[in-house]
Amino acid sequence: MPEIEPLTLDNHSIGPWNVSTIELPGAKRSFAVYVDGTIINSVTENAKALRGWKERVMAATKQRRGTASWDPRSRFAITLTLKFCPKKHGGQRKLDVDNFTKPIIDGVAAGLFCGPETEPSQIDAFDYDDSNFNTLLIHRLPDAENRDQEGVAIHVSAT
Repeated sequence: MPEIEPLTLDNHSIGPWNVSTIELPGAKRSFAVYVDGTIINSVTENAKALRGWKERVMAATKQRRGTASWDPRSRFAITLTLKFCPKKHGGQRKLDVDNFTKPIIDGVAAGLFCGPETEPSQIDAFDYDDSNFNTLLIHRLPDAENRDQEGVAIHVSAT
């Protein structure tokens, strides 16, 4: 049986938070980015808000990745640290986190793999290949009371 390389944990200051992230051994590139605002889930009936959220995540990711797109054949470890303000979500505290993760991953993949000339508003479908996002850590921070404290910290590590 092949030996599995252990992951490492590191701490990063991303946006307003100091968070733990997963790192791939031998990672050749990595970056962290914070996207503030209302985190939109994949089951929303507001398609415009969902698209806008994916575009914001894509734009922030693309800006941090550098000028060239990354190779989707690399291995990736993605850390998502989310903080919700229940007031922005109808007062609900029981939010189904996996439904909020998909749009973020779609935006990250688009931001990593799109061409340098691609603008977020030009994307027809957020269907970039994320099959090598092999390791994913999702961390939900305690809920925020203030609306301006909602957002997601994203950390990407790639071989």
